[in-house]
Amino acid sequence: MRKHWIFDFDGTLVNTDGFFMESIGYALEPFGKTPGETFIEDIRHKHPTAIFDHMLNPKEASEALNRLREKGKDLVERTNLFEGIEDVLLTLSNQGSRISIWTGRDRFSAVAILENTGIKKYFDQIVSGTCVPNNKPQHDGLYEISKYFGVGYQSLSVVGDHHHDIAPANDLGCLSVHARWKETPHDLPGDLKADKSFDCVNKFHDWIKKSHG
Repeated sequence: MRKHWIFDFDGTLVNTDGFFMESIGYALEPFGKTPGETFIEDIRHKHPTAIFDHMLNPKEASEALNRLREKGKDLVERTNLFEGIEDVLLTLSNQGSRISIWTGRDRFSAVAILENTGIKKYFDQIVSGTCVPNNKPQHDGLYEISKYFGVGYQSLSVVGDHHHDIAPANDLGCLSVHARWKETPHDLPGDLKADKSFDCVNKFHDWIKKSHG
């Protein structure tokens, strides 16, 4: 039975499709900038406080980050769990598993959403993009979680919707699970394969109960 689980946040636990571009648009509005179609992918690997550095001067970038946080507070109430996710977390918790979050977003907004959705209680640890020097797909978050749990990488199961979750998990020998249950799932590039892949939460939950119950 696998006892140490790591979940990505956006697109895996919570459905935030469209919210980030809405927030970015609001943040950039005073500066006459609009995010391009590839903006999210272009900045995904950056530290959350550095996402505007390539397009704004330092003063503007700071103001844009403040506007982004302001908009993020408004979106907390609109952010919902994927149906069935809390049942998954409850099953793992009842099995005695330890569960962590590894997210590229900032810790403050992640915790606000976790508290509002009522699932913060399931997690032993939250590692965000502001908790480590290098954001996904670098391995910093997995290093921290492995050290915190006191286990090797082979004991970790990583669940995420993006190749920035799956690739580092594979690199270090973790069990990788591709979460494909959002409306428009992210396809993994090239020859990258996850150990497991599920197109709905219920199938993932059934697998956990059958394989790890």
